[in-house]
Amino acid sequence: METLHNETNNDCQLIVVQQNLRTLPASMLKQYADYVEYMDLSNNCLKDLAWLAEFEQLRYLVLDNNCLQESQLRTLVKPLPQLEVLMLNKNEFSDLPTTVKLLRRLFPNLQYLSLHGNPICPDGLNLKPFSNYLQYDYKYYSNFIAQSFSHLKFLDHGLVQRSYSYETFPNNIYAKTDSKIKTTKV
Repeated sequence: METLHNETNNDCQLIVVQQNLRTLPASMLKQYADYVEYMDLSNNCLKDLAWLAEFEQLRYLVLDNNCLQESQLRTLVKPLPQLEVLMLNKNEFSDLPTTVKLLRRLFPNLQYLSLHGNPICPDGLNLKPFSNYLQYDYKYYSNFIAQSFSHLKFLDHGLVQRSYSYETFPNNIYAKTDSKIKTTKV
């Protein structure tokens, strides 16, 4: 376990990696919750995130490689509007609409989000046999996320590009009902 305090710009970092944590111990919560701005809990086994609500100063959160799923996000019931950077690489998020809905509710002011290595992210890490469709899939994925987070500037490895054309964001077709559709009998 390692904690760092930077005196020059008065921020505090809590770095606890590879400790097989399922939740943050109460002693650490009590000691750090009031002032930590940067937290890295990568390579653990987190099952409960309810304690995150106590970190009201938290702006940067790294939860890479924790086997997290949508169910663990649901354990956090209080939003963290101050959070700007969220790293969730190499977890197990598998339902894009549900994950985005939860992230938007819990972290409404994200400026940087990374989901590489999750089943929902068509970044080549999980879709090797489908590489021909990778560019299209990533455009769909990135547009879906960009539409959901108005403050988002960076997604995964680059700047957010907001282009909501039909080709790259087909969900728009399901949002409207067209009364001009006619059926014909054959």
